[in-house]
Amino acid sequence: MTGSDSGWSEKTSGADVSKLSKLAKFPVGVSVAYGNEAFSYTNSPAQQAVIKTHFSQLTAGNIMKMSYLHPDRDTYNFTQADDFVKFAKDNGKTLHAHTLIWHSDYQVPAFMKNYQGDKAAWLAMLKTHVQTIATHFSGKVASWDVVNEAINDGGGYRNSLFYQKTGADYIEQAFINARAVDQKADLYYNDYNIEADAAKLRTLTGMLDGFRARSVPITGVGFQMHIYMDYPSVSTISAAFKQAVDRNLKVKITELDIPINNPFSPPYQAGDIKRELTPALAQAQKKRYCEVVKAYMDTVPANLRGGVTVWGVSDPSSWLISDLFKNAHADWPLLFDGAYRQKPAMRGVADGLSGKACI
Repeated sequence: MTGSDSGWSEKTSGADVSKLSKLAKFPVGVSVAYGNEAFSYTNSPAQQAVIKTHFSQLTAGNIMKMSYLHPDRDTYNFTQADDFVKFAKDNGKTLHAHTLIWHSDYQVPAFMKNYQGDKAAWLAMLKTHVQTIATHFSGKVASWDVVNEAINDGGGYRNSLFYQKTGADYIEQAFINARAVDQKADLYYNDYNIEADAAKLRTLTGMLDGFRARSVPITGVGFQMHIYMDYPSVSTISAAFKQAVDRNLKVKITELDIPINNPFSPPYQAGDIKRELTPALAQAQKKRYCEVVKAYMDTVPANLRGGVTVWGVSDPSSWLISDLFKNAHADWPLLFDGAYRQKPAMRGVADGLSGKACI
Protein backbone atom coordinates (compact mmCIF):
# COMPACT_ATOMS: atom_id res chain seq x y z
CA MET A 1 0.00 0.00 0.00
CA THR A 2 1.08 3.53 -0.61
CA GLY A 3 1.85 6.17 1.93
CA SER A 4 -1.37 7.91 0.97
CA ASP A 5 -3.38 5.51 3.13
CA SER A 6 -2.79 7.51 6.29
CA GLY A 7 -3.70 10.68 4.45
CA TRP A 8 -7.14 9.53 3.40
CA SER A 9 -7.89 7.83 6.69
CA GLU A 10 -7.13 10.98 8.66
CA LYS A 11 -8.71 13.47 6.31
CA THR A 12 -11.78 11.82 4.86
CA SER A 13 -13.03 8.77 6.68
CA GLY A 14 -14.46 10.40 9.78
CA ALA A 15 -15.51 8.21 12.68
CA ASP A 16 -15.12 4.50 12.07
CA VAL A 17 -18.19 2.36 11.51
CA SER A 18 -18.67 0.27 14.66
CA LYS A 19 -20.59 -2.70 13.18
CA LEU A 20 -21.68 -2.50 9.56
CA SER A 21 -24.17 -5.37 9.54
CA LYS A 22 -26.12 -3.82 12.41
CA LEU A 23 -27.25 -1.10 10.00
CA ALA A 24 -29.29 -3.52 7.89
CA LYS A 25 -32.13 -5.97 8.46
CA PHE A 26 -30.82 -8.11 5.59
CA PRO A 27 -27.49 -9.92 5.21
CA VAL A 28 -24.39 -7.76 4.81
CA GLY A 29 -21.77 -10.12 3.51
CA VAL A 30 -18.20 -10.53 2.32
CA SER A 31 -16.38 -13.13 0.26
CA VAL A 32 -13.32 -14.71 1.81
CA ALA A 33 -10.38 -16.88 0.79
CA TYR A 34 -9.65 -20.10 2.64
CA GLY A 35 -6.77 -22.36 3.60
CA ASN A 36 -3.72 -22.09 1.38
CA GLU A 37 -5.24 -19.40 -0.83
CA ALA A 38 -3.62 -15.99 -0.84
CA PHE A 39 -5.15 -13.66 1.76
CA SER A 40 -6.93 -16.56 3.48
CA TYR A 41 -8.90 -15.62 6.56
CA THR A 42 -7.58 -18.75 8.25
CA ASN A 43 -4.10 -17.24 8.37
CA SER A 44 -5.06 -13.73 9.49
CA PRO A 45 -6.39 -12.87 12.95
CA ALA A 46 -6.74 -9.25 11.79
CA GLN A 47 -8.95 -10.28 8.89
CA GLN A 48 -10.99 -12.55 11.13
CA ALA A 49 -11.59 -9.65 13.49
CA VAL A 50 -12.97 -7.54 10.65
CA ILE A 51 -15.17 -10.39 9.42
CA LYS A 52 -16.54 -11.12 12.88
CA THR A 53 -17.22 -7.47 13.64
CA HIS A 54 -18.79 -6.16 10.46
CA PHE A 55 -20.41 -8.90 8.38
CA SER A 56 -23.42 -11.13 9.00
CA GLN A 57 -22.97 -13.40 5.98
CA LEU A 58 -20.01 -15.09 4.29
CA THR A 59 -19.38 -16.38 0.77
CA ALA A 60 -16.48 -18.66 -0.12
CA GLY A 61 -14.41 -17.15 -2.89
CA ASN A 62 -13.50 -20.55 -4.33
CA ILE A 63 -13.93 -23.61 -2.14
CA MET A 64 -17.63 -24.17 -2.85
CA LYS A 65 -17.20 -24.10 -6.63
CA MET A 66 -17.59 -27.18 -8.79
CA SER A 67 -14.07 -28.57 -9.06
CA TYR A 68 -13.47 -28.17 -5.33
CA LEU A 69 -16.59 -30.04 -4.24
CA HIS A 70 -16.88 -32.58 -7.07
CA PRO A 71 -13.43 -33.33 -8.49
CA ASP A 72 -14.34 -36.69 -10.04
CA ARG A 73 -17.59 -38.33 -11.06
CA ASP A 74 -17.95 -40.46 -7.97
CA THR A 75 -15.81 -38.30 -5.67
CA TYR A 76 -17.02 -35.40 -3.57
CA ASN A 77 -14.77 -33.46 -1.24
CA PHE A 78 -16.53 -31.44 1.45
CA THR A 79 -13.66 -31.17 3.94
CA GLN A 80 -12.71 -27.53 3.34
CA ALA A 81 -16.28 -26.36 2.84
CA ASP A 82 -17.42 -28.11 6.02
CA ASP A 83 -14.69 -26.34 7.96
CA PHE A 84 -15.84 -23.05 6.46
CA VAL A 85 -19.44 -23.83 7.42
CA LYS A 86 -18.28 -24.46 10.98
CA PHE A 87 -16.39 -21.14 11.10
CA ALA A 88 -19.50 -19.32 9.96
CA LYS A 89 -21.76 -21.10 12.43
CA ASP A 90 -19.34 -20.65 15.34
CA ASN A 91 -19.31 -16.92 14.66
CA GLY A 92 -23.02 -16.45 14.08
CA LYS A 93 -22.76 -15.88 10.32
CA THR A 94 -25.05 -17.22 7.62
CA LEU A 95 -23.64 -18.61 4.37
CA HIS A 96 -24.37 -17.72 0.77
CA ALA A 97 -23.08 -20.70 -1.20
CA HIS A 98 -21.30 -20.10 -4.50
CA THR A 99 -21.87 -21.93 -6.89
CA LEU A 100 -23.51 -25.16 -8.12
CA ILE A 101 -22.99 -24.72 -11.88
CA TRP A 102 -20.46 -22.39 -13.51
CA HIS A 103 -18.96 -22.55 -16.99
CA SER A 104 -15.44 -21.32 -16.17
CA ASP A 105 -12.85 -23.70 -17.59
CA TYR A 106 -10.77 -23.91 -14.43
CA GLN A 107 -13.83 -24.81 -12.37
CA VAL A 108 -15.47 -27.41 -14.61
CA PRO A 109 -14.23 -30.78 -13.35
CA ALA A 110 -12.19 -32.77 -15.86
CA PHE A 111 -14.66 -35.65 -15.74
CA MET A 112 -17.40 -33.34 -17.00
CA LYS A 113 -15.21 -32.06 -19.82
CA ASN A 114 -14.65 -35.66 -20.88
CA TYR A 115 -18.17 -36.90 -20.20
CA GLN A 116 -19.75 -38.92 -23.00
CA GLY A 117 -23.51 -39.01 -23.20
CA ASP A 118 -26.59 -37.58 -24.87
CA LYS A 119 -28.68 -34.72 -23.55
CA ALA A 120 -30.64 -36.92 -21.17
CA ALA A 121 -27.45 -38.40 -19.77
CA TRP A 122 -25.95 -34.95 -19.27
CA LEU A 123 -29.03 -33.69 -17.46
CA ALA A 124 -29.00 -36.79 -15.26
CA MET A 125 -25.31 -36.35 -14.46
CA LEU A 126 -25.84 -32.67 -13.56
CA LYS A 127 -28.87 -33.61 -11.46
CA THR A 128 -26.71 -35.95 -9.40
CA HIS A 129 -24.07 -33.23 -9.09
CA VAL A 130 -26.54 -30.58 -7.92
CA GLN A 131 -28.54 -32.80 -5.60
CA THR A 132 -25.57 -34.45 -3.92
CA ILE A 133 -24.03 -31.07 -3.08
CA ALA A 134 -27.29 -29.33 -2.19
CA THR A 135 -28.29 -32.26 0.02
CA HIS A 136 -24.99 -32.15 1.87
CA PHE A 137 -25.40 -28.46 2.69
CA SER A 138 -29.17 -28.45 3.23
CA GLY A 139 -29.95 -26.64 6.44
CA LYS A 140 -26.41 -25.26 6.61
CA VAL A 141 -26.58 -22.51 3.98
CA ALA A 142 -29.04 -19.66 3.64
CA SER A 143 -28.84 -19.40 -0.12
CA TRP A 144 -27.18 -20.68 -3.29
CA ASP A 145 -25.94 -19.20 -6.52
CA VAL A 146 -27.48 -22.13 -8.37
CA VAL A 147 -26.27 -21.17 -11.84
CA ASN A 148 -23.58 -18.57 -12.43
CA GLU A 149 -22.97 -16.55 -15.62
CA ALA A 150 -25.05 -18.50 -18.14
CA ILE A 151 -25.85 -15.46 -20.30
CA ASN A 152 -23.58 -13.80 -22.85
CA ASP A 153 -22.43 -10.22 -22.88
CA GLY A 154 -24.61 -8.71 -25.58
CA GLY A 155 -27.44 -11.17 -24.94
CA GLY A 156 -28.24 -14.76 -25.67
CA TYR A 157 -27.11 -17.82 -23.75
CA ARG A 158 -23.42 -18.44 -23.20
CA ASN A 159 -22.13 -21.24 -25.42
CA SER A 160 -20.75 -23.13 -22.45
CA LEU A 161 -20.08 -26.85 -22.30
CA PHE A 162 -23.41 -27.26 -20.50
CA TYR A 163 -25.29 -25.29 -23.15
CA GLN A 164 -23.63 -27.27 -25.93
CA LYS A 165 -24.81 -30.52 -24.34
CA THR A 166 -28.28 -29.57 -23.07
CA GLY A 167 -29.28 -26.23 -24.53
CA ALA A 168 -30.69 -23.92 -21.86
CA ASP A 169 -32.46 -26.79 -20.10
CA TYR A 170 -29.63 -27.29 -17.62
CA ILE A 171 -30.36 -23.91 -16.08
CA GLU A 172 -33.92 -24.48 -14.97
CA GLN A 173 -33.25 -28.12 -14.17
CA ALA A 174 -30.57 -27.00 -11.72
CA PHE A 175 -33.15 -24.92 -9.84
CA ILE A 176 -35.71 -27.72 -9.86
CA ASN A 177 -33.15 -30.23 -8.65
CA ALA A 178 -31.77 -27.97 -5.92
CA ARG A 179 -35.24 -27.18 -4.57
CA ALA A 180 -36.15 -30.87 -4.49
CA VAL A 181 -33.50 -31.53 -1.84
CA ASP A 182 -33.41 -28.18 -0.04
CA GLN A 183 -36.80 -26.67 0.66
CA LYS A 184 -35.56 -23.63 2.55
CA ALA A 185 -32.48 -22.11 0.91
CA ASP A 186 -32.98 -19.11 -1.33
CA LEU A 187 -32.05 -20.01 -4.92
CA TYR A 188 -30.42 -17.33 -7.09
CA TYR A 189 -29.38 -16.93 -10.67
CA ASN A 190 -26.12 -14.93 -10.52
CA ASP A 191 -24.41 -12.88 -13.23
CA TYR A 192 -22.28 -9.83 -13.96
CA ASN A 193 -23.07 -6.77 -16.07
CA ILE A 194 -26.81 -7.45 -16.02
CA GLU A 195 -27.13 -4.01 -14.41
CA ALA A 196 -25.48 -2.32 -17.41
CA ASP A 197 -25.85 -4.46 -20.55
CA ALA A 198 -29.41 -3.96 -21.83
CA ALA A 199 -29.32 -6.94 -24.19
CA LYS A 200 -27.97 -9.22 -21.47
CA LEU A 201 -30.71 -8.01 -19.14
CA ARG A 202 -33.35 -8.74 -21.80
CA THR A 203 -32.15 -12.31 -22.10
CA LEU A 204 -32.28 -12.59 -18.32
CA THR A 205 -35.81 -11.23 -18.03
CA GLY A 206 -36.96 -13.50 -20.83
CA MET A 207 -35.47 -16.45 -18.97
CA LEU A 208 -37.13 -15.36 -15.73
CA ASP A 209 -40.52 -14.99 -17.43
CA GLY A 210 -40.14 -18.48 -18.83
CA PHE A 211 -39.31 -19.75 -15.36
CA ARG A 212 -42.42 -18.13 -13.96
CA ALA A 213 -44.60 -19.61 -16.71
CA ARG A 214 -43.23 -23.07 -15.94
CA SER A 215 -43.18 -22.62 -12.14
CA VAL A 216 -39.41 -23.06 -11.91
CA PRO A 217 -38.46 -22.51 -8.24
CA ILE A 218 -36.17 -19.46 -8.37
CA THR A 219 -36.02 -17.07 -5.42
CA GLY A 220 -34.02 -14.18 -6.78
CA VAL A 221 -31.38 -12.61 -8.98
CA GLY A 222 -27.80 -12.10 -7.89
CA PHE A 223 -26.32 -8.93 -9.37
CA GLN A 224 -22.56 -9.34 -9.08
CA MET A 225 -21.98 -5.58 -9.44
CA HIS A 226 -18.36 -5.47 -10.54
CA ILE A 227 -18.81 -1.84 -11.50
CA TYR A 228 -16.75 1.33 -11.85
CA MET A 229 -16.62 4.81 -10.40
CA ASP A 230 -18.16 6.25 -13.57
CA TYR A 231 -20.17 3.34 -14.99
CA PRO A 232 -22.97 2.40 -15.06
CA SER A 233 -25.19 5.22 -13.89
CA VAL A 234 -27.18 4.87 -10.70
CA SER A 235 -30.41 5.18 -12.70
CA THR A 236 -29.35 2.30 -14.94
CA ILE A 237 -28.56 0.17 -11.90
CA SER A 238 -31.91 0.99 -10.29
CA ALA A 239 -33.81 0.16 -13.47
CA ALA A 240 -32.12 -3.25 -13.64
CA PHE A 241 -32.96 -4.00 -10.00
CA LYS A 242 -36.56 -3.07 -10.75
CA GLN A 243 -36.77 -5.73 -13.46
CA ALA A 244 -36.32 -8.36 -10.75
CA VAL A 245 -38.52 -6.54 -8.25
CA ASP A 246 -41.35 -6.32 -10.80
CA ARG A 247 -41.22 -10.11 -11.05
CA ASN A 248 -41.44 -10.43 -7.27
CA LEU A 249 -37.91 -11.83 -7.09
CA LYS A 250 -35.36 -11.06 -4.45
CA VAL A 251 -32.43 -8.85 -5.42
CA LYS A 252 -29.04 -9.68 -3.96
CA ILE A 253 -25.86 -7.72 -4.64
CA THR A 254 -23.46 -10.65 -4.55
CA GLU A 255 -19.97 -9.50 -5.54
CA LEU A 256 -19.72 -5.74 -5.16
CA ASP A 257 -16.42 -3.97 -5.76
CA ILE A 258 -15.62 -0.53 -7.18
CA PRO A 259 -12.04 0.00 -8.39
CA ILE A 260 -10.61 3.48 -8.69
CA ASN A 261 -9.31 2.80 -12.20
CA ASN A 262 -11.53 1.82 -15.11
CA PRO A 263 -9.36 0.11 -17.73
CA PHE A 264 -12.07 0.51 -20.36
CA SER A 265 -12.27 4.29 -20.01
CA PRO A 266 -10.57 6.61 -22.55
CA PRO A 267 -8.52 8.45 -19.88
CA TYR A 268 -7.06 5.18 -18.59
CA GLN A 269 -6.32 3.97 -22.08
CA ALA A 270 -4.60 7.28 -22.77
CA GLY A 271 -2.30 6.69 -19.81
CA ASP A 272 -4.18 8.40 -16.98
CA ILE A 273 -3.71 5.65 -14.39
CA LYS A 274 -4.37 6.40 -10.74
CA ARG A 275 -1.44 4.95 -8.82
CA GLU A 276 -2.30 6.08 -5.30
CA LEU A 277 -5.47 6.49 -3.34
CA THR A 278 -5.57 10.23 -2.75
CA PRO A 279 -8.02 11.78 -0.29
CA ALA A 280 -10.09 13.11 -3.20
CA LEU A 281 -10.32 9.70 -4.85
CA ALA A 282 -11.17 8.02 -1.56
CA GLN A 283 -13.94 10.53 -1.02
CA ALA A 284 -15.31 9.97 -4.51
CA GLN A 285 -15.29 6.22 -3.92
CA LYS A 286 -17.13 6.73 -0.63
CA LYS A 287 -19.86 8.64 -2.47
CA ARG A 288 -20.11 5.99 -5.20
CA TYR A 289 -20.48 3.15 -2.69
CA CYS A 290 -23.13 5.17 -0.86
CA GLU A 291 -25.08 5.88 -4.05
CA VAL A 292 -25.09 2.23 -5.09
CA VAL A 293 -26.33 1.05 -1.70
CA LYS A 294 -28.89 3.87 -1.60
CA ALA A 295 -30.16 2.79 -5.04
CA TYR A 296 -30.60 -0.70 -3.65
CA MET A 297 -32.49 0.57 -0.60
CA ASP A 298 -34.67 2.91 -2.67
CA THR A 299 -35.53 0.42 -5.42
CA VAL A 300 -35.85 -2.92 -3.65
CA PRO A 301 -38.65 -3.25 -1.08
CA ALA A 302 -37.71 -4.71 2.28
CA ASN A 303 -39.27 -8.11 1.63
CA LEU A 304 -37.18 -8.57 -1.55
CA ARG A 305 -33.79 -7.50 -0.18
CA GLY A 306 -31.60 -10.59 -0.33
CA GLY A 307 -28.53 -8.77 0.91
CA VAL A 308 -25.39 -6.92 -0.10
CA THR A 309 -22.01 -8.70 -0.30
CA VAL A 310 -18.65 -7.14 -1.14
CA TRP A 311 -16.20 -9.31 -3.05
CA GLY A 312 -13.19 -9.43 -0.77
CA VAL A 313 -12.08 -7.92 2.50
CA SER A 314 -8.94 -5.86 1.84
CA ASP A 315 -7.77 -4.00 -1.25
CA PRO A 316 -4.65 -6.09 -1.96
CA SER A 317 -6.75 -9.28 -1.90
CA SER A 318 -9.04 -8.18 -4.72
CA TRP A 319 -9.24 -10.43 -7.77
CA LEU A 320 -9.29 -7.27 -9.88
CA ILE A 321 -5.58 -6.65 -9.30
CA SER A 322 -4.58 -9.76 -11.24
CA ASP A 323 -7.57 -10.44 -13.45
CA LEU A 324 -8.57 -6.94 -14.55
CA PHE A 325 -5.35 -4.99 -14.17
CA LYS A 326 -2.96 -7.90 -14.91
CA ASN A 327 -0.83 -6.91 -11.90
CA ALA A 328 0.26 -3.76 -13.76
CA HIS A 329 -0.53 -1.51 -10.79
CA ALA A 330 -2.37 -1.41 -7.49
CA ASP A 331 -5.99 -0.48 -7.00
CA TRP A 332 -8.29 0.03 -4.03
CA PRO A 333 -11.72 -1.44 -4.78
CA LEU A 334 -12.84 -2.61 -1.33
CA LEU A 335 -13.77 -1.33 2.13
CA PHE A 336 -10.51 -2.02 3.99
CA ASP A 337 -6.86 -1.35 3.19
CA GLY A 338 -4.02 -3.84 3.43
CA ALA A 339 -3.77 -3.29 7.19
CA TYR A 340 -7.51 -3.93 7.58
CA ARG A 341 -8.21 -0.31 8.40
CA GLN A 342 -11.56 1.10 7.36
CA LYS A 343 -11.54 3.28 4.26
CA PRO A 344 -13.99 6.07 3.50
CA ALA A 345 -15.80 3.53 1.28
CA MET A 346 -16.87 1.75 4.46
CA ARG A 347 -18.58 4.90 5.67
CA GLY A 348 -20.18 5.21 2.25
CA VAL A 349 -21.82 1.80 2.59
CA ALA A 350 -22.89 2.65 6.13
CA ASP A 351 -24.42 5.94 5.00
CA GLY A 352 -26.27 4.20 2.16
CA LEU A 353 -27.70 1.61 4.55
CA SER A 354 -28.65 4.33 7.04
CA GLY A 355 -30.40 6.60 4.54
CA LYS A 356 -27.92 9.42 5.00
CA ALA A 357 -26.96 11.81 2.26
CA CYS A 358 -24.24 10.57 -0.11
CA ILE A 359 -21.48 13.17 0.07
